[in-house]
Amino acid sequence: MDCSKLAEDGTPELGMEFNSEEDAYQFYNKYAFKMGFSVRKDYPNKDKDGVTTSRRYSCCKEGVKRKYEGDVMPKRTRAPTKTGCGAKMVIALFRGTMKYRVHDLVLEHNHELHIAQCAHMMPSQRKVSEAQGFQAEISEDAGLSLKQSHELLGKEAGGMENVGYTREDLKRYLRTRRERSLKYGEAGSMLNYFQEQTLENPSFFHAVQLDCEEQITNIFWTDAGMLIDYQFFGDVVTFDTTYKTNKEYRPLGVFVGFNQHRQIMIFGAALMYDETIDSFKWVFGTFVEAMCGKRPSTILTDQDHAMVAALSVVMPETFHGLCTFHIRRNFMKHLGNHYKENSDLPYMFGACMYEFEEVEQFNRVWEAMVKKHNLENNEWLSELYRIRDK
Repeated sequence: MDCSKLAEDGTPELGMEFNSEEDAYQFYNKYAFKMGFSVRKDYPNKDKDGVTTSRRYSCCKEGVKRKYEGDVMPKRTRAPTKTGCGAKMVIALFRGTMKYRVHDLVLEHNHELHIAQCAHMMPSQRKVSEAQGFQAEISEDAGLSLKQSHELLGKEAGGMENVGYTREDLKRYLRTRRERSLKYGEAGSMLNYFQEQTLENPSFFHAVQLDCEEQITNIFWTDAGMLIDYQFFGDVVTFDTTYKTNKEYRPLGVFVGFNQHRQIMIFGAALMYDETIDSFKWVFGTFVEAMCGKRPSTILTDQDHAMVAALSVVMPETFHGLCTFHIRRNFMKHLGNHYKENSDLPYMFGACMYEFEEVEQFNRVWEAMVKKHNLENNEWLSELYRIRDK
């Protein structure tokens, strides 16, 4: 079927053909915008040559929410966003013409659809244009923060509802655009530096993870001095990813410890693409590999769900503790509005952190604090207690 006729009709039909899977997605996404639902790309099936043979585009509400499998049920849970919707369009490569043909199609939804006024803010419809991205880079070079840049674009558009994307979308766009510009000038210089260090000292270790498009994602390195220091002082390690001052917004993770003089020792560093479970698994696994399989007895991190999940797989025997610096900082962030002048909340929280070694004493003061200050529904505090209980 000719693609020019598809644009006139606007509704998918069995047997339609597209020149590429991207053409099929753009057509289905345009139909989704008109109807009021968001499209999700499912994993493609590929042949041995890497050519996509079939792919499914589903409604974003396809599937159901998994049941909570923890020991302690959370007091507050997010409202379910999936309804088991079966709407989909499946395309398959037709070898005779090398075009993609619609061979499975379901148009009915089991949920209410979005109204036209807010359809442009659905996930599959949000998009940062080249002009908007260029303007955001100019604003950043002028010293504006990402938030200020986003608000400025909103004012120029006549309101944030007219921008067509969220602040996180803009952040991802800028990061992806800069990563694609990581050509030989930057990536080559980095790899040349690693090569020079390896020639200088064969004990220098580095590793680079690539994605399916051969783009650099995560990078890890450690030198000979760090390896020796870890063998002596690597029983307790802190891993922190709060350093995001680079323009690419990429987390810089550093493995840190102390020597016998309480001096800071760096054991390794990682420049990460994102802070997902898979990225942390790769970083932690590569760190263990670099250290010849020696895992620390204790590792301290911030209160990050992805880190907890990754450490439970890569370092199951290592005790995982939370860094007190991050706990204190998050305390002010999540509980700062719960106490006024002369409140005893900081003192009760501090006592729970530092004064009690017996579980009974800790639980008694913790429960009294939660009840006295009406913190039963505070998600951060509940999650902190669950991690501590583990």
